[in-house]
Amino acid sequence: MASYVDVLKKELTALSHEVLVVTASPNIKEVFYSQMEYNIYCPAKKTDNKYGFECKDIKNPNLIALLSDFKPDVVHIHTDTKIGYLGLTVADKCSVPVVFTIHDYFMDRYAANSSRMIWNLKTIREKRHFCDMLDNADVVTSSCSRAAIFVQKADRRRRILVVHSHTDTDKFDYHNTSPAAVKKMREKLGLSTNGTVALFAGKLTIEKNLEFVLTAFAKYISPADNIQLLLVGDGTETDYLHRLCRTLKIDDRVFFTGAVANSIMPSIYSSCDIYVCSSEDSLMSMSFVEAMSCGLPVLVKEDKEKIVHKTIINGTNGFVYTKKAEFAQYLKRMSELSEEQRLRIREGVRRSLIAMEEDNMAQQYLKVYHIAIKKYRSKIYK
Repeated sequence: MASYVDVLKKELTALSHEVLVVTASPNIKEVFYSQMEYNIYCPAKKTDNKYGFECKDIKNPNLIALLSDFKPDVVHIHTDTKIGYLGLTVADKCSVPVVFTIHDYFMDRYAANSSRMIWNLKTIREKRHFCDMLDNADVVTSSCSRAAIFVQKADRRRRILVVHSHTDTDKFDYHNTSPAAVKKMREKLGLSTNGTVALFAGKLTIEKNLEFVLTAFAKYISPADNIQLLLVGDGTETDYLHRLCRTLKIDDRVFFTGAVANSIMPSIYSSCDIYVCSSEDSLMSMSFVEAMSCGLPVLVKEDKEKIVHKTIINGTNGFVYTKKAEFAQYLKRMSELSEEQRLRIREGVRRSLIAMEEDNMAQQYLKVYHIAIKKYRSKIYK
């Protein structure tokens, strides 16, 4: 989500629009306004949800006054946590419309190994927060049409405007990372310098279905295949996935980095060979797009709605699989390619992503903002 907001802010600013980002941080004790970044940081407390923390005090009058003084034309909410409620407060105070972007599913925010009763209670609360955003937004967007299913499961009916995720293709470009830098990054991460590395980057949460990847890897990929798996990120399933690797006896071939700064992700993508995704329910993430921008073919699980086929062209920019054996087969096929063949694939994957990009996210969202303003005005002038 942070990468998504960063890209959108950069693109809007390049078009001469003012963008003020409000976020939370557990590392500060009072509201901090960074004029250099044009960001406001709110003190946060640690929680056990997938984000790891949430804003402490959204009723701080100084904070609300600071945001109101910005005089926004629209409030764009990307989370239904307390920061989202802060957005609703500011929108109401400033009499401006709200755009709500769905980034995740409310039922996947807590570890599955929590007690069933506690998990149910927390999920009911998350559903209520999600519904509050849906009910108060003038326009609802997402990067994937699958978000409509999330809305339906929340017992709501809302039209979803799809805004395709884009990334900074200049920043996420494997041409910027030299072979020497790739070797150095692999050594830093403890990876083989001559093997095949499959990458997942994102929140390690239950909806990512990484158990599927690990069990497939254990069953069908042997040490002789010289393939390693790199999991970048953290989340509610981190401890469980570590234990599972030890149980499956693949902990010497699966590497965890924990949370990683976005600034070094281009080097990590460029140091890997293929991006793996096993979720059938999550939305099209920024890491998915960033990996393709760095030329990584995407190995993705078939979804019921076959939405993935709108992005992935089998054999051109990735591969779609259904079973564990098929997943492993594609990994092995990738490991057998020569360096020249891998380079041709990288070039093709990157070209396919750039060809898909028409309007960037800012241009798409400017159209959304105008729709929201029009809807809001028609509502208040009825």
